[in-house]
Amino acid sequence: MHNLPSTNPLSKTNASIVSNNMPANGYRILLYSLISFFFFLNFFSCTPVKKTYYFQNLPKDTTLRNLVNKNFESKIQKTDLLSIAVASMSPDIAFYNAPQNTSGNLSGYLVDENGNISFIKLGILHVEGMTKKELKSKLEKDLVPFLKDVIVSVGILNRHVTMLGALGPQVLPLTIENMTILDALASAGDVGENGKTDKILIIREKDDTKEFKRLNLTDQSIFYSPYFYLQPNDIVYVEPAKVKGRNTAQIISYITAGVSFALLIINQVLKL
Repeated sequence: MHNLPSTNPLSKTNASIVSNNMPANGYRILLYSLISFFFFLNFFSCTPVKKTYYFQNLPKDTTLRNLVNKNFESKIQKTDLLSIAVASMSPDIAFYNAPQNTSGNLSGYLVDENGNISFIKLGILHVEGMTKKELKSKLEKDLVPFLKDVIVSVGILNRHVTMLGALGPQVLPLTIENMTILDALASAGDVGENGKTDKILIIREKDDTKEFKRLNLTDQSIFYSPYFYLQPNDIVYVEPAKVKGRNTAQIISYITAGVSFALLIINQVLKL
């Protein structure tokens, strides 16, 4: 007597249910995984932008009066490298334009620790504390016995301001006499989202002391500050801002991880 294989209708029904539910569960897992992936991608790729605002309390179409005076000329200091060009109708004029001292790629007259320079025919001249105009006038007067129709121009070659903080370390040549803090920031690339416009620190050397002054570029009072115009060897420190977000390399790594995760889920679903 042969044993017939037993048939259980309930078992067939359960197997059918499992078989039918597995694709549905798989697609549901895939859907949830894709939603999670896109949420994950959106969260890490969206970097909040910190906007930069200047002069927030400045009324529209206004005129500011009694501002800080810009009509000043800085004094010659020790370690300044002076450019002195002499023009004349005299044939030996070339001797008066021979380079004296060299600093890097620059040649000129270096003001020594005593505030002096050495000039041809005139010997030792004390120039510390003089303005460029005053030195120009003195040289034109003192060279009269030696040169005909003499004209002198005086410049300072190694004046600079130093930028630190959010803008990155930079040394900016002080190419104009009345450079403002705004000129310096623009030359250095602007504060942007990396720095705080309300926390700009100016460090200024005065005699044997150092002065520290914080400026707020969101306020119009900046135009009344004596620190609005920079002086030689000033240090400008822009306090870094805490900007939320990820850089490009991090975003790419997150996207790569997310895509790998999604492909893994899809591969598992297709095997069901």
